Amino acid sequence: MTEVKGSIMNKENTNNNHLSVPEKKKSSKNNTVSHTDDRAGKLKLYSIGSVILLIAIIVLANILFDGIFGKALTFDFSVSEQNTISQVSVDYINSLPSDTHIRIVGLFERPGNVAGSPYQYIIPLLDDYVKKSDGRITVEYVDMTEHPTIINQLDPTNSYDLTDKAESFVVEYNGKIKIIDPIDCYSYDENMYAYYGNYYIIGNNTEFTFTNSMFNLTNDYSYKAYIVTGLKESGNTSITKILESMSIDVVELSASENFTIPEDCNLLILNGPNNDITEKMYVAMTDYLKKGGKMFVAVDYSLENLSVRYDRLNSLLNQMNINVDPVLISENDPGYQLGGYSVDSTVVADDLFADFAGIQYFHSTYARSVRQIESPNSGIETHPVLLTSNKASILEVDEQGNAIDNGSELTGQYNVAMYSANTSGVPSEIFVFGTLNFSSDEYITAYGLNDANIDFFRSCIRELSDNKPFNALNVPTKNIDDFSLDASKATTSTSTVMLIVFMIIIPVVMIAMAVIVYAKRKNL
Repeated sequence: MTEVKGSIMNKENTNNNHLSVPEKKKSSKNNTVSHTDDRAGKLKLYSIGSVILLIAIIVLANILFDGIFGKALTFDFSVSEQNTISQVSVDYINSLPSDTHIRIVGLFERPGNVAGSPYQYIIPLLDDYVKKSDGRITVEYVDMTEHPTIINQLDPTNSYDLTDKAESFVVEYNGKIKIIDPIDCYSYDENMYAYYGNYYIIGNNTEFTFTNSMFNLTNDYSYKAYIVTGLKESGNTSITKILESMSIDVVELSASENFTIPEDCNLLILNGPNNDITEKMYVAMTDYLKKGGKMFVAVDYSLENLSVRYDRLNSLLNQMNINVDPVLISENDPGYQLGGYSVDSTVVADDLFADFAGIQYFHSTYARSVRQIESPNSGIETHPVLLTSNKASILEVDEQGNAIDNGSELTGQYNVAMYSANTSGVPSEIFVFGTLNFSSDEYITAYGLNDANIDFFRSCIRELSDNKPFNALNVPTKNIDDFSLDASKATTSTSTVMLIVFMIIIPVVMIAMAVIVYAKRKNL
């Protein structure tokens, strides 16, 4: 019995031992599941952490690059360097004393995205001014509605009514300011605007406008030009910009029966009048010239004025030995014609004025003949300025614009522009042009501020104003780009920086992060 009992007990023990095995296996399985879940959780945390770390590195790098380096790592690869100021502006800025402070204020909140806005070409260029000015120029944006005190800061006497200048820029230096509207920074097609009321931008004058505004403010020079209006002229917007860029204040002087020329008039301009001056204007202008006045006169020959003989204007000009004839110049030399048209041609500058622009040949369209009068007054020196070939002729034209039979005079060389100066008494001076290709809005907006004709016009104004120091400042107009990249702009320095950032720094950071993540995963 004892043996049987013992046998039973051994059997129970054996069973107990046998039963303990599954319990141990169950425990191992739970441990395995627990270990796998723990590893998966850690991997998830590392993955999330890696993504967060990558985002943090990118954000931090962006902040550091922008905060520490500023615009140093911004490069302009556009064909005409829309966002980069030219060497002319850089040289001007560097010529200023180190303690100069020019303040540019945009009277609005800086937009986050300027693409497609009027500021698309303005704000990035202003950033470049700041970058290259070594502290001489600052740019800020202040919304007048939220911070109305900015108006009193910039214009304490309220001379400019800045409340109506929202979305414009103010350039301030030593208490003097100039206001720049966004449209002032562009050339646009006058015909498109006249017919459709839309601005079709054809040129970027942002740098031209801002640099010359700063130049004007930092130079103690006072000169005032009055442009006569009210004679059916086409407009003076473009030459106003040109004159202002030369530190010349421009004021419109309306034609009227009470017409008088102010005492502070340094230069009087008649630009494209399609009506003759009045008797009152003739008397006032005669008195002005006798006192040593300076004048610029430009007319052309068009359907709007072909019947106007400018009798009173010619009586005025005759005092300076010049007459504008009621005839159209026809260029018969094919080598001078442009596009095969006799009324659209090349003219050449007289040797006395050969250095007025970079070239000696210029563009003339629908020009009247300008000549010296038959019985010139003594003490007046008269010189041709622009001439045709020696094969040109002059035509009389009817109201439909057709040449009148037998209205053509002898072939010869004719003047398109002349200059006259009184050398015997008070030194009055005058330039008279028989074409508007040097001063009209239509021509300037079509060909831009860098055109040779426009350079010649500037030189004429400098001659009249004795404004010689301003010859050196000639900021180029930028053409509107098609946004293609110009590889030639990638200089050695910019290419090196781009190589370091995109080919070394970023890949190294990514590889380092990958190694760290791999090492962590391997040890889990």
